[in-house]
Amino acid sequence: MPCPQGEPPGKGTSFFLSHDQSHSQINEVSWKDVTNALSLANMVLGLFSIIFSFSRKRHYASWMLLVSFLLDMAVRAMTSHINICSKWGVDGLLSGILAIIYVSAASFHLCFYSPGVPSTYKGLPCPYASCILASTSLLTKGNRFILCCMASLMILFMMDQSYYPYDKILESENWKKLVYMGGVIMLFFSPLSLSAFYCLMWSLSYIFFPDALWGKAACVSPQR
Repeated sequence: MPCPQGEPPGKGTSFFLSHDQSHSQINEVSWKDVTNALSLANMVLGLFSIIFSFSRKRHYASWMLLVSFLLDMAVRAMTSHINICSKWGVDGLLSGILAIIYVSAASFHLCFYSPGVPSTYKGLPCPYASCILASTSLLTKGNRFILCCMASLMILFMMDQSYYPYDKILESENWKKLVYMGGVIMLFFSPLSLSAFYCLMWSLSYIFFPDALWGKAACVSPQR
């Protein structure tokens, strides 16, 4: 069909293309906004967890760390989907020194550990270490000796040279998504001790069976 008089060839096509591109850009911006909001919420949870820890309200601090653990996975899945970068997420002298060492180890792990093997972490990812400590605190009612022992162990795991697979829970097999959803449901609708035990077993399974359970390749969405 000939083009209407005065309208250059391909103008209608370019209009539809530009419309689709604009729509895609709007969707990307909205997803970025949601991701940034979740990242901010995750950061606020971490800050309030520290505040509650200093206020000796370990129950609330641990609960917030568990929520942050689940939120961190959601944020990482969203940032991977839209290809953007996002956030990085006790009493006594001995406990204070141990807390400083733990934070330093986590910071060192985040800043300097870049693995040479694709799709792997070098050293235990910090969210799992925090989840184990928060779960232990809830299950032992803040037993200082056990927490110090677990914190020391988590420091070693974060600083070691072992490789852990990318835990793309929300971008992988359906059973992994069910594990995540189970954590969300239990954390908000079940006794906190049961939720803590669930998250503890989840994190420990990642440490002891990283390749057997969590090392399979994530599902790749078909190219559009």
